[in-house]
Amino acid sequence: MASLDLRVGNLTAAPGQKVQGYLDVPGTAFAVPVTLINGAQPGKTVVILSGIHDGEYAGIETAIRLAATLAPDELCGRVILAHPVNTAAFFERRQYVHPADGKNLNRVFPGRADGTASERIACAVSEQLFREADFVMDLHGGDIHEALTPFVVYAGGAAPQANLLAEAAARSTGLPYLIRADYPGTTFGTAGQMGIPAILVELGQCGRWSEVDVNAYLGAVHNVLQYLEVLPGAPEPPGREPAYLTQFRTTTAVVEGCWYPSVAAGDAVKAGDRLGELRDVFANVLHTCHADQDGVVLVLITSLAVGAGDPIFAIGSAPPAGGSGEEGSCLATSPAGSC
Repeated sequence: MASLDLRVGNLTAAPGQKVQGYLDVPGTAFAVPVTLINGAQPGKTVVILSGIHDGEYAGIETAIRLAATLAPDELCGRVILAHPVNTAAFFERRQYVHPADGKNLNRVFPGRADGTASERIACAVSEQLFREADFVMDLHGGDIHEALTPFVVYAGGAAPQANLLAEAAARSTGLPYLIRADYPGTTFGTAGQMGIPAILVELGQCGRWSEVDVNAYLGAVHNVLQYLEVLPGAPEPPGREPAYLTQFRTTTAVVEGCWYPSVAAGDAVKAGDRLGELRDVFANVLHTCHADQDGVVLVLITSLAVGAGDPIFAIGSAPPAGGSGEEGSCLATSPAGSC
């Protein structure tokens, strides 16, 4: 394909040029900081999002560094970075939701041009960024009260060839757990429905960032860009074969209380294992959670205080033999939580 000008909103990057600025969100006072890097040589256009959830700092810092360090003369293709998408929540240090409407941005894609603030942001990203994309990568990580073990979700709702590309790119990250999913309202699910291969990466935790986490994240993203032949070289071979998981199920608190987990992020669990307790402020046990099937703890809430309906942990697993994959007692899909 011929290398052409890259246009997003009122920003334009000619071949061999890097341009930085803001993508205005129509109908709001919000704008998304973006970096356009138009390679000197033609190739795929990769959209890299960060800060959809704004306490997930390792992914945000990774995108900021990529925006500063990627150079047009090393790219075969184009890279569009958003860092972070949800600026209002970022600077207010909000967990999960946008301060203007209380909505989880990663539940409202592709958004609405006449909707709430979150829906308008999602619409601007879908219309202005996804429409340019050959591949979408959404950088997440443990939010302010979330410990997690690294994993990657890849879209499975596109055409077979796009699904295969998303899976192969997910493998190239080198992360230990892979999940195929088509969650509605998410960045990667929406991109998949648009026919665009997409992944969501989870690395980092507890609303912190460190050089260790950011360097690991940079390595994972560089691997994907190399796999897509946007950057030169070959991806670093993974240290081990990833485990494929077919479910990601979030447990929410059935009552308000204090949360006392019995497991850690990354722990393998068996059906029937005790995973934690909810107690009141007098230490009386209000509810005990047990695993309803085998799996691995991908996300674990670390805050003492939780509200009724708040996520408390998420288990990744394969469905039990002969099982329907439906959620069991104590399990529910959270409207605001990880991913």
